[in-house]
Amino acid sequence: MPAAHCVSTLDGVILQADQGFLDLLQRRESDVIGISYRQITDPRDLQRSGNMLAVLEAAAAPVRLQKRYLRPDGTSIAANLLVTRFSDPDRLISTLFWHDGGRDLPPARLWEAALRIRHVHNARVKLFGSDLSTDPIGSLLIGIYLAEAEGRAVGLNQIATYAGVAISTATRWVAVLRQRNIIDAQADATFNLQLTRAGLDRVEAMLTTVYEAPDASIMLM
Repeated sequence: MPAAHCVSTLDGVILQADQGFLDLLQRRESDVIGISYRQITDPRDLQRSGNMLAVLEAAAAPVRLQKRYLRPDGTSIAANLLVTRFSDPDRLISTLFWHDGGRDLPPARLWEAALRIRHVHNARVKLFGSDLSTDPIGSLLIGIYLAEAEGRAVGLNQIATYAGVAISTATRWVAVLRQRNIIDAQADATFNLQLTRAGLDRVEAMLTTVYEAPDASIMLM
C-alpha cells in the first residue's frame, strides 16, 4: 500500500525523496529535489502547512497533518503526514500515507484520535501488563482503522499481535464483526482486513467522541 518518505530543510525545501514520494506526486526526482513544499502543496492547504512548520520542535513528538499535494496534471491527492524535526543538522523527516483510489482518507482529527487511543493503550500495557489491558474488540477496530488511514494492509496475524490476543481469539472476533457487517466479509482476512462502510461510519462516530468529551483523557481510558 502507498507510503513515502522525504527529508527537507526547516523551511521546507526538499533534500531527499524516496520512490514512494515521487509516485505520490507523479513527478521525477529532478523535478522534486530542491523545490519548496509550497510548490507542490494545494493552495487550499498552504496556511495549514505553514502553521505546522511553525510549531515543530526538535526531538518533540511528530506533528500530524492531512494535506493535499498537487500533481502535474493539476489534480490534488490527499495524504496523511507525520513530520518530525531533528537537529545537527536541522532537518524535517516526513512520512506520508495515502490512498490512490478506493476510500478517501479519514479526517485528520479522527486519525489523530485513533493514534491517541493507541498511545494510551500502549501506556496501559506498560504500566499494568498485557493481561490487565486486553480490549480485543476495541483494539481490533482501532488497528484496522489505522491501517486503512495509513494506507497499509493488515491481516489476522498482524491484528492479533496489535490487539495482544491469540490468533484464534482474533479470528473468532473478526467472524463476529463480519456477521454484524462491521468488517468486510469479502476481503481476505489473512492479508487485508477492511471495515465496511457501516463499520467505518461507526468507528469514526466513536472517534468523534474523543473531541466532544469534556475530558478526553477519561474517554481514552
